[in-house]
Amino acid sequence: MSILSSRHIEDSVIEVGIDEAGRGPLWGPLMAAAVIWPNEADWTDAHRETVKSIRDSKKISAKKRTMLYGKIKEQAVAFGIGVVQADDIDRYGASWANQTVFRRAVEDMKLDGDTVRRYIVDGTLSFPTIGNHETCITVIDGDAKYISVAAASILAKVSHDTWVTDWCVEHAELAAKYDLASCKGFGTAKHRQAIKDYGLLTEHRRLYCRKLLPELVAMFPDRVAPNQGKRSGGGKKKTRIEDYDFVEDEE
Repeated sequence: MSILSSRHIEDSVIEVGIDEAGRGPLWGPLMAAAVIWPNEADWTDAHRETVKSIRDSKKISAKKRTMLYGKIKEQAVAFGIGVVQADDIDRYGASWANQTVFRRAVEDMKLDGDTVRRYIVDGTLSFPTIGNHETCITVIDGDAKYISVAAASILAKVSHDTWVTDWCVEHAELAAKYDLASCKGFGTAKHRQAIKDYGLLTEHRRLYCRKLLPELVAMFPDRVAPNQGKRSGGGKKKTRIEDYDFVEDEE
């Protein structure tokens, strides 16, 4: 199996791979990870062995993701995890949440403030850079092309799934009612039916649920700002919730 590329541009700038997990679920937090992988000249035998297995997190098993999670944290130059909870997604919107979770992942790496770095973000969603020392590039299927982005996808996915598992253990009865351990918060048929039967949990994203179950979300107006999802000059959705896949899991 071929090894992914170690860099996007061959220069001396630090490259930071970034990816998220949990963008589409109706329930739970959005998470992202940022990873700086060593330059190939600095790889040890352990690095060379690990990169053989690093792939888009959706393309490898949960068991292998967990194994790689530990190896990536041990072998990366730096890594960070960002989290945005459901209530903040509701208050500030999906676009804000995407940008903020990326920034929080970067900040969690605790790099020197003036370190020149290039962010390689999987997909098409970028986030604002700060100062001349930062640049940001989005790459469709970046987690299938670059080691650092794929590594970030693994850290984000395992972090998100661990949060789900821990919550389900702590709230076993509720988790069983809503099938959360299985669906990971995505809008499966069982999950949607449970929302109809039992209502919304604190961790449900009202902003997302209102598309599927507007009559229930209307019971919780305080969590979604009155102008959320509207452009100042019209009625079209700003956050494009209709573009999210609420049903298909990320496995």
